[in-house]
Amino acid sequence: MSADLRQEALYLAAGVADVLLGGARDVLRQMPQLAEIRQELRARGELAWGRGVPLGEAHLEVLARRVSERNPR
Repeated sequence: MSADLRQEALYLAAGVADVLLGGARDVLRQMPQLAEIRQELRARGELAWGRGVPLGEAHLEVLARRVSERNPR
Protein backbone atom coordinates (compact mmCIF):
# COMPACT_ATOMS: atom_id res chain seq x y z
CA MET A 1 0.00 0.00 0.00
CA SER A 2 1.50 3.31 -1.00
CA ALA A 3 1.94 6.21 1.38
CA ASP A 4 -0.76 8.18 -0.45
CA LEU A 5 -3.30 5.39 -0.02
CA ARG A 6 -2.41 4.98 3.66
CA GLN A 7 -2.77 8.72 4.19
CA GLU A 8 -6.11 8.71 2.34
CA ALA A 9 -7.39 5.84 4.51
CA LEU A 10 -6.19 7.58 7.67
CA TYR A 11 -7.92 10.84 6.72
CA LEU A 12 -11.15 9.03 5.82
CA ALA A 13 -11.16 7.15 9.14
CA ALA A 14 -10.44 10.36 11.05
CA GLY A 15 -13.26 12.11 9.18
CA VAL A 16 -15.75 9.35 10.02
CA ALA A 17 -14.67 9.40 13.68
CA ASP A 18 -15.03 13.18 13.78
CA VAL A 19 -18.56 13.03 12.35
CA LEU A 20 -19.58 10.31 14.81
CA LEU A 21 -18.08 12.08 17.80
CA GLY A 22 -19.55 15.41 16.74
CA GLY A 23 -23.00 13.87 16.46
CA ALA A 24 -22.67 12.17 19.84
CA ARG A 25 -21.52 15.45 21.40
CA ASP A 26 -24.50 17.31 19.96
CA VAL A 27 -26.96 14.69 21.24
CA LEU A 28 -25.44 14.73 24.72
CA ARG A 29 -25.51 18.54 24.87
CA GLN A 30 -29.17 18.63 23.90
CA MET A 31 -30.19 16.19 26.61
CA PRO A 32 -29.39 17.66 30.05
CA GLN A 33 -30.51 14.50 31.84
CA LEU A 34 -27.52 12.76 30.27
CA ALA A 35 -25.04 15.21 31.80
CA GLU A 36 -23.94 12.70 34.43
CA ILE A 37 -23.44 10.02 31.79
CA ARG A 38 -21.42 12.47 29.73
CA GLN A 39 -19.19 13.27 32.71
CA GLU A 40 -18.73 9.58 33.48
CA LEU A 41 -17.84 8.78 29.87
CA ARG A 42 -15.37 11.66 29.76
CA ALA A 43 -13.70 10.54 32.98
CA ARG A 44 -13.48 6.98 31.69
CA GLY A 45 -12.08 8.24 28.40
CA GLU A 46 -9.38 10.23 30.17
CA LEU A 47 -8.41 7.18 32.21
CA ALA A 48 -8.36 4.95 29.14
CA TRP A 49 -6.26 7.48 27.24
CA GLY A 50 -3.82 7.67 30.14
CA ARG A 51 -3.41 3.90 30.14
CA GLY A 52 -2.93 3.70 26.37
CA VAL A 53 -0.56 6.61 25.82
CA PRO A 54 2.99 5.95 26.97
CA LEU A 55 4.27 8.69 29.23
CA GLY A 56 7.81 9.96 29.14
CA GLU A 57 10.04 10.11 32.15
CA ALA A 58 9.46 12.82 34.70
CA HIS A 59 11.39 15.95 33.73
CA LEU A 60 12.95 16.57 37.16
CA GLU A 61 13.92 12.92 37.49
CA VAL A 62 15.81 13.09 34.19
CA LEU A 63 17.59 16.27 35.26
CA ALA A 64 18.54 14.79 38.64
CA ARG A 65 19.93 11.67 36.96
CA ARG A 66 22.04 13.78 34.58
CA VAL A 67 23.44 15.85 37.43
CA SER A 68 24.32 12.76 39.45
CA GLU A 69 26.04 11.21 36.42
CA ARG A 70 28.18 14.33 35.96
CA ASN A 71 29.10 14.62 39.64
CA PRO A 72 29.64 11.11 41.00
CA ARG A 73 30.45 11.01 44.72
